[in-house]
Amino acid sequence: MKKSLIAVYEKHEDAKEAIKRLLDAGLTKEQISALAKGEDTPEKSFELEKENEAILFWGKQGAFWGGLFGLLAGGLFSVVPGFGPLIAAGPIISSLAGLIGGAATFGSASALAAWFADMSLEKAEALHYEEQLKKGKILIIVHGSPEEIERAKKSLEEIGRGKINIH
Repeated sequence: MKKSLIAVYEKHEDAKEAIKRLLDAGLTKEQISALAKGEDTPEKSFELEKENEAILFWGKQGAFWGGLFGLLAGGLFSVVPGFGPLIAAGPIISSLAGLIGGAATFGSASALAAWFADMSLEKAEALHYEEQLKKGKILIIVHGSPEEIERAKKSLEEIGRGKINIH
C-alpha cells in the first residue's frame, strides 16, 4: 500500500535542504516532487514595467528551481485553471499535465484542489494545501511504502522546520 507525505516550507532553502535529506535517506528522485506558486506568467515577464520584478523573481528563485530540476525528474512552469502560475519539479509533472489539459471540477474549488483530492486527500485537506501554495509556500510531496514514508518523516523532522503530514 502506497502512502504520501506532504511537507510545507516557507523558505526555498528549507525545501532544498529537505529534498537533499530525503535523497540522503535513500528515497529516489522518482518518489519526490516539489510544487510552488509562480509569481508571473512568461508573457508578462517581458512587459517593461514588470522587467525588474521578473529579474528579481527568477534571480532569487531561478537558482532554486534550476537546482531542483537537476536533482529531480524535470520541471514545469504552467498556468493552472482556477489557480494561476504554478512551478513543479519531479514525477508530479505528469499528473499535473493531465490536470492542466482537462480542468477537473471539485465543487467550487479550483482544478488544483481537485488534483489534490485525486491524491486521496479529503476536500478540506486539498483546499488547505492549495491555500498554502497561494500564500507562497513550497510543498514537498513524497510517495512510497509505509516504511519509506516513515523514513522520510524522520529525516525531515531532523531539520526542525516545515509542517509534515502523512496521508
